[in-house]
Amino acid sequence: MLQVPQRAALAGPDPRGWLRDIEIRPRTALFILLFVVPVVLVTLYQALFSTDRYQSTATIIVTEEKPSGQSIDLSLLGLPSSGSTKDSLVVREFVLSKDMLQYLEDELALKEHYSSPDIDFLSRLDPDASLEDFHAYYLKYVTVEFDTEAQILHFAVQAFDRGYANRVLQTILERAEVFVDALNDKITRSQMRFFEGELERAEAKLRASKNALVEFQTKHRIISTESEQQTILATIGTLESELAKKQSELKGKLTFLTVNSPQIVALQTEIEALKRQIHSEKTRLAGGQQEALSMLDAVYRGIQLDLEFNTNSYTSTLNALEQSRIEAARQLKFLVVVSQPTLADTSEFPDRIYIIGTTIIVCLILFGIASLIYSIIIEHR
Repeated sequence: MLQVPQRAALAGPDPRGWLRDIEIRPRTALFILLFVVPVVLVTLYQALFSTDRYQSTATIIVTEEKPSGQSIDLSLLGLPSSGSTKDSLVVREFVLSKDMLQYLEDELALKEHYSSPDIDFLSRLDPDASLEDFHAYYLKYVTVEFDTEAQILHFAVQAFDRGYANRVLQTILERAEVFVDALNDKITRSQMRFFEGELERAEAKLRASKNALVEFQTKHRIISTESEQQTILATIGTLESELAKKQSELKGKLTFLTVNSPQIVALQTEIEALKRQIHSEKTRLAGGQQEALSMLDAVYRGIQLDLEFNTNSYTSTLNALEQSRIEAARQLKFLVVVSQPTLADTSEFPDRIYIIGTTIIVCLILFGIASLIYSIIIEHR
């Protein structure tokens, strides 16, 4: 009868209660490891070590001269202007590019500021960082957001000194304006280069046509075939009138003089001379000679036609060049600063309350997941 109590005494306390005491300890360790330690470390780091960052912001808009013929503004219908959108995105990409980073480094010693030993080690840039790592770091502290509805670019620069953040953003805007001006110059030159080349060719052809006309006039000693033709016709008319008068005079004198009389012979000689002169002038006018006026007129008209064509071509090209200049002026881009870079009064970053609160939430989630996994393992042992 005494063996049962002895066995009960030997058995000691309830083994299930002892196991329950064992189960509490791992959960406590998990809670300390996954929640208490991270939250305490993050809180201490944010409170004691993290360096304040100051933000400078600005707003710009990239616009252009609209053609006078455009009567409907698509933005009023809620449709973005593709040209403005493209220009704004180009400016955004330029600001975030390595070219801008290198320019800021040359002008403001960007790496020296962000790798200062006064900055906490998690926020500090490695002084020996490569260009790729430096650019990745740059993208964390320089942001450009594009509002597609308002067509506005929002700039934000974070630095560990409020004055330095303002200078960086001011330099970025100045460099972006230079970049836009360079785009304008490139667009203007690319549009004008073609028409200027065409104008030079048209001018050369026009000059050659004029030289050909001057050479023709000098060689043949005539101003124009039309005036020469009128002169010959006038000469023929005068000669024929003189011939008719002489022939009339000859007929009158033959009534009372013999054929062999000196007066009749002289009149016949003058009449023959007039006939030969008229024939020569008509031959010169109608053809039959090497430099007949009809042949010269064909050459002259060809030169005149070529000169007229080249003159019209030159005039058209000149008008096209002027029109291209007008269109290029209408397509000029303008970078308009809506709000100037701000000078921060207080530090906005890091947002310590947000970081600590996020850490608490994440650690609670991790602890809950770890506790659930542990419970599943215990139940299936």
